Amino acid sequence: MYYVLNGKFVESKRCVIPVTDHGFLYGDAVYETMRTCSGKVWLFDEHFKRFISSAKVMGLEIPYKKSEIYEQIVGLINKNSLKEARIRITLSRGSNELDFGPAKNPTFLVEAKKLTFPPKELYEKGISAVTFEIERPMAKVKTTSMLPSILAYQYALKKKAHEAFLVDHRGRITEGSMSNVFFVKNGKVLTPKKYLLEGTVRKLIIKEARAKQTTIKCRDLAKMDEVFISSTTKGIMPVTKINGKKVGDGKVGPITKKVTEYIGVTE
Repeated sequence: MYYVLNGKFVESKRCVIPVTDHGFLYGDAVYETMRTCSGKVWLFDEHFKRFISSAKVMGLEIPYKKSEIYEQIVGLINKNSLKEARIRITLSRGSNELDFGPAKNPTFLVEAKKLTFPPKELYEKGISAVTFEIERPMAKVKTTSMLPSILAYQYALKKKAHEAFLVDHRGRITEGSMSNVFFVKNGKVLTPKKYLLEGTVRKLIIKEARAKQTTIKCRDLAKMDEVFISSTTKGIMPVTKINGKKVGDGKVGPITKKVTEYIGVTE
């Protein structure tokens, strides 16, 4: 297995980042997770646009051109002999002492591994979710400082659930710990509109399903007919139980199935 570290192919056992790297010490880094679809990097332009936005907020200068990064990704996929790949690019301020200004030696890492999916049964029968009260600062920036999401996901595992929905101090659902969230009521697709990371698949669903961005509170959950989540690497997953209670009739709903069909990002 190889990585691309600062523009060079490096075997995994020799791929080393200094302990003084800001990404390790402070979470001073941004990243993007992508995937291939039919062997091609899916929604690369959209992911890279968000990567640029995150880096700008963090005051990080991307050390390579867009075309160069794309070439690194494709080269790594071929180097690792992958048919379909889960891809991640990470940019940190590197070893910069206590200086949080311009990076003197930024770290840029490209990772490409075999793309895997959750069991097919979960797509057919749906997953369970829980709600968790926590807020993620600077939600629009895809940073490696992921503690709120990690704590939420740990809570989900403790409750034997597959995902946790983040809830802010006003009782508003914002997003999943590792996903975006959608609801269906009276045939209309709804999704939270603020304080969340705007996923690339989320944007596609909003466009294709004409989803309405609105405020959704915990007390609204019992009124929903269907619920599903979206992510780049998992596609669309139906949610049939929240906090131990059935969503609708407890089965995957017709709107969720329809959205899955025309988004078409599963295995």
